[in-house]
Amino acid sequence: MKIINLASGSKGNCTLIKLDKINVMIDIGLPMSNLTKRLDKAIPKIDLLIITHTHVDHIKGLKSIVKEQNPEIYTLEEKLSEKVVSNKINVQNIIENDNLYIELFELSHDVKCAGVYLKYKDEELVYITDTGYVRDKLLNKYKNKDIYIIESNYEEDILRHGKYPYHLQQRILSSKGHISNKDSVRYLKTLIGDKTKYIMLAHLSEENNAPEVVEQHISKLLEKIEYKPEKVILNQNEKTEVSI
Repeated sequence: MKIINLASGSKGNCTLIKLDKINVMIDIGLPMSNLTKRLDKAIPKIDLLIITHTHVDHIKGLKSIVKEQNPEIYTLEEKLSEKVVSNKINVQNIIENDNLYIELFELSHDVKCAGVYLKYKDEELVYITDTGYVRDKLLNKYKNKDIYIIESNYEEDILRHGKYPYHLQQRILSSKGHISNKDSVRYLKTLIGDKTKYIMLAHLSEENNAPEVVEQHISKLLEKIEYKPEKVILNQNEKTEVSI
């Protein structure tokens, strides 16, 4: 399994997962020209495209990929058909394809939003961004997987003392907003196990967070727990690759 994160943040989100001959993409929140540039070549054939939700930073390139490739699209959002014309939109939470199993689970955001559990052969990935909190039931269900891509959106002190207006601060802080650095670490403390190889911190706010702040939080966590997966902080402006 190769994970290529092409962008992560409020300006665009896109993750390509390469599985032998199957290519899965989670969200397509950048124009096709940006994706091609970051891949240094043409975008590969996308066999399955998962759209977590309909905010523009997750679907900016959707119309273009439908026009060029018309991939199978999976989502929990029935209103996705209002954003793009496609005869391959599947509103369902389970996808099975030979050795591939994908489960979409509902998160808590201000629009309907899905997290992703993906299993290919014996390798497992969990993707959680754009949610105000994660239910204990989900944390227990998705413990001890190989890779976690999880939101670490804001540092609360930076947000509260920053330039965002009060109503926007409250939206971000709410149960339908985003995950803070503190809560991301708290969730990872439950999730990480002896199988976990990578934790990838995603969707950092450029205004209300900083990579070095996230690094401090995660390093403190890893000092206190038994298991020591590799930590990766994802970037808005360049791709990041890991393989297992």
